[in-house]
Amino acid sequence: MSIYIQLLLASFFWGSNVIVMKLLLDEIPFLLLATMRVFLSLIFLGIYLKWKNISFEYNYKNKALAIGILAIYLNFFFTFLGMNQVKGIDNAFMNALAPILTFVFSLLLLKQKGNMKEYIAIGMTVFAFLLSIRFQIFSIKIGFWYLFLGMVLYMLANVCIQKWKLHNSLILSFYELLFGFFFLAIHCFVQGQFQLQPLFEISLFHWLLFLIISGIGFAFIQVTYMRSIGVIGALKTSFFLSLNPIITYIESLLFLNEEFDIIHFIGFVILAIAIYMMNGQKEKRTNSLSHNDE
Repeated sequence: MSIYIQLLLASFFWGSNVIVMKLLLDEIPFLLLATMRVFLSLIFLGIYLKWKNISFEYNYKNKALAIGILAIYLNFFFTFLGMNQVKGIDNAFMNALAPILTFVFSLLLLKQKGNMKEYIAIGMTVFAFLLSIRFQIFSIKIGFWYLFLGMVLYMLANVCIQKWKLHNSLILSFYELLFGFFFLAIHCFVQGQFQLQPLFEISLFHWLLFLIISGIGFAFIQVTYMRSIGVIGALKTSFFLSLNPIITYIESLLFLNEEFDIIHFIGFVILAIAIYMMNGQKEKRTNSLSHNDE
């Protein structure tokens, strides 16, 4: 199967995961659902590593612990808490902010420099977000802030990976999930959400969706993105990542019966242009560096 077809399928899994989580949040406490989501991903990724005879030895477990707390435990806690309070379309829009916010973190924490087009893209992103909430920033739902905080913690973990010069490998992902699951399970138990009864009330169809999209799908996403970076490079791979919120947006309209909002749509268009501008600048910068190395 072509790597591009695999990337499209991975984007489908990633974008669809929000929809599956929204459906299950009506039946399962949010912390229990987050814990199950991480546990399934851990199991399927572990099975893949064992099948491929990839060693579980890792020399940076202390750093993986810190990344697991940020990227898995705290990120999942605030993301699922926020997801429970906002619409699927709003989830999609918040996820679409990620590439621009990653660039902002690179400017602030990695001391990277931007150019005029990139700063314009940031301005367009801020405008698109304000437009999506109809400029009512002081009456914004608390769920938005939870989602935003979860995203910030996830990106902070990615910055740590870069600063510590860790290889973003499947084995690192495995230990992130392992440590994140450990803390989520404890939190879930302490909060009294470790309840088995709701699990027996879930329909077989929803169980299948959960297993395929959130379990097998996550392992497929990790394997595909790692392979894609090696085959076509990080820049082209990042383009497919930007498709994830679009899939979530479309599926929110189709499966969650959410109403089409022209303001949200215009905001998405502006955001798509900003992401295109950002990716274009990254590609020029990379090509320039490659040319200088020749």
